[in-house]
Amino acid sequence: MNEWKILKKRNPNAKLVCIDLTPNTTTQAHERSDILNIGGFSDNVFSTIAQFVKSGSNAATWVREIEAIEL
Repeated sequence: MNEWKILKKRNPNAKLVCIDLTPNTTTQAHERSDILNIGGFSDNVFSTIAQFVKSGSNAATWVREIEAIEL
């Protein structure tokens, strides 16, 4: 997180995506508007990252994104 803070000073619009292939109860970075934690992996990960890059992270966006995934 210290390195992320340094990078954010140089590029305030930067976003960080952490993908945990085997999700657990912990994450590498605390979730916030410029950090996205993804647990698990499928083809949907790419569209989720694209949505995050496009519009950031907020609850309403992710509820719509999750509800759109067909199980």
